[in-house]
Amino acid sequence: MKAFFATSFGGPEVMRYGDVQDPVPGKGELRIAVHAASINPVDWKLRSGMARWIPGQRFPRPFGTDYAGVVDAVGGAAGSFAVGDRVYGTALTFTGRPGTHAELVAVEAKRARRMPAGLSFEEAAALPVAALTALNGLRLARERAGGRVLVNGATGGVGHFAVQLARARGADVTAVCGAKNAGRARELGAHAVLDHRSQDFTVGKERFDFVFDVHAGVGFARASAVLAPGGAYASTLPTPGLWLRSLLSTFLPMGRGFVANMRGEPADYAELERLLAAGKVKPIVERIFPLAEAAMGFALAEAGGVVGKVVLKVR
Repeated sequence: MKAFFATSFGGPEVMRYGDVQDPVPGKGELRIAVHAASINPVDWKLRSGMARWIPGQRFPRPFGTDYAGVVDAVGGAAGSFAVGDRVYGTALTFTGRPGTHAELVAVEAKRARRMPAGLSFEEAAALPVAALTALNGLRLARERAGGRVLVNGATGGVGHFAVQLARARGADVTAVCGAKNAGRARELGAHAVLDHRSQDFTVGKERFDFVFDVHAGVGFARASAVLAPGGAYASTLPTPGLWLRSLLSTFLPMGRGFVANMRGEPADYAELERLLAAGKVKPIVERIFPLAEAAMGFALAEAGGVVGKVVLKVR
């Protein structure tokens, strides 16, 4: 099969487009004929060697976590899925398994969902990692997610979902993004927009019930200056200090800081799919690149400033 794969850990120079071995689905697995797969920051972080200490990191290796496609083969005990089903979901690549930037990928059946009606493969592939990360951040914020919410990095992959999800909860949303994307932020549901280059929200007078630092560029110490009494902060960057604060926040309200990572429980997907069906959430796909031009897609995504997601069209 064709894939966009790494030959070793490193930078963009280690990536190639070419042939790799077809995966064989094991017990409880599905083999997916991938139609589309998105690009996430975790892809270039894994490429750089973020998890090289985990055994089983073999090359050549495609990266990619999100996918949308059609079931191509079914391993034993793979539940109710059948060949031909249209599905989307995630592949577990952190442990060294091949990812979704390939024509075929083997995934655990429990990591697959039937595609929501009305979505293209490209739109479905844009959902799992980013949308479920945003959803989990707001879940951790609990009732604060329906109050005064600030989203830092409001038009990026996670951010554009966070704005929509917070608005769906009835929140008064302030978006922080580049000035050129202010209009898009308002279209997503933001009530106010701040330019991240010229306006530092951490020194303003306004107070927020929840600061969602999806850009991960502020940190708890600075953000706490604008938190309302009982307010909370969450970031997608799992620093040691925030991990500890997140653990404390599970038991002590005084912690008020959380690590927002992806949680893909069936209930999470079900909530996301309800909001999609109701028209309250919609993925934005900024650019689509054919798999053979995946290097260009990575370069665009890594450069930052993208509205929504960059997606690879595989078939």
